[in-house]
Amino acid sequence: MTEKQYPQLKEHILTEVLDNGLKVVLIPKNDYHKTFAVMTTPFGALDTRFQINDELPIDIPAGTAHFLEHKLFEKEHSDAFTRFGELGADANAFTNAYQTSYLFSTTQNLKPALEHLLDFVQNPYFSDQTIVKEQGIIGQEIQMYEDDANWAVYMGLLQLMYPNAPLAEDIAGTKASIAQITPALLYNIHRAFYQPKQMTLQLVGHFDPKSVLAIIQENQDKKTFENVTVQRFESTIAPPIKQAVVKKFDVSRPKIALGIRLPESGLTGQEATKFILVADILSDILFGEQTDWYQNLYNKGIIDTEFETSFDLLRRYQFVSFFSETTEYDKLTDAIEKQIANYRTVLAGQMTSFESLRRATLGEGIQRLNSLESIALRGDDVLFGTNLFDKIMLLKNLTYNDILDGAEKIYQNAQLQRFVLQK
Repeated sequence: MTEKQYPQLKEHILTEVLDNGLKVVLIPKNDYHKTFAVMTTPFGALDTRFQINDELPIDIPAGTAHFLEHKLFEKEHSDAFTRFGELGADANAFTNAYQTSYLFSTTQNLKPALEHLLDFVQNPYFSDQTIVKEQGIIGQEIQMYEDDANWAVYMGLLQLMYPNAPLAEDIAGTKASIAQITPALLYNIHRAFYQPKQMTLQLVGHFDPKSVLAIIQENQDKKTFENVTVQRFESTIAPPIKQAVVKKFDVSRPKIALGIRLPESGLTGQEATKFILVADILSDILFGEQTDWYQNLYNKGIIDTEFETSFDLLRRYQFVSFFSETTEYDKLTDAIEKQIANYRTVLAGQMTSFESLRRATLGEGIQRLNSLESIALRGDDVLFGTNLFDKIMLLKNLTYNDILDGAEKIYQNAQLQRFVLQK
């Protein structure tokens, strides 16, 4: 095992890549009673087309990654959740744009729970009958999201910024798209993206690293995996068609989302994570609730405490977004546009504000070190190979010049798009 030390944080990480390609990441925390384990594939909603070896390319309908996540728990004669419950472990899973993860936490029976995680993820069972059943269940879930105003305004903004792109598709898909899912499709996706060399198994908590690695190694040695070559095909990202859209929806007050679509950054590794940290602090300096800009709009009733900003960098997509619930959305749009136009003036002399925000963000990061789940999931491991410890060290070394440089990249040629839900 290779070891990476973080002396300032008094933390260390052990990493081993097994002969079959499975990456194992171990973070022992023996002052805890609990252990948290998560098994992840870098396959998510953004993946829409792939090829195995020299076989014909395969198209992936929207919602398939999420659908497969659900179905993987169901076996021919059992359910994976039931076994975790028998072992006293809490299990869950999630799918996002770029990953699918399966996880459990436990204070007992670590060995059988870990073996069960490996076994149910690596041994799929899909049938026509179970897929039809799941299509009905997820169809109801899709309807629930379609009726949710907050989700509708978020997806509306994505569709405005990235028309017909995978990012603008609901992670759950549509009723029409999931109707195209077949057992053969799911088996091929599992064959491609769930092979050991595509996956990472991470454990954080109370365990002996050598003993845990031996359990994993023994489990994998009993299995045979097909060694395949997988090629992903990137979707075309078309330019925006419209600058503004208003949609009718049953809301008591209009909901508004504004976005700035940025060019592909090409950033990878710690540079990408650093840029996200810069963008988040920059948003707080310009639009945070401690600013005169925010307080002025709040006192005038143009925004309330629901106003928020965010920055996302997801593979080839990067964008800034603003969300609010207000009848004065023209005034809010105007205020955001003016703040963006004057970003250089606003940022002049804000070093004290930057340092205060940097320290606060750093404190939040250090606080997360008390959570095993945060250590495992709050990093950018899948996207950029940076963990929570890396993020904290990047925050420690962030400078005000980093903020000023980031502002030029984000706001210099910013064009605002707007999506509104109203009655």
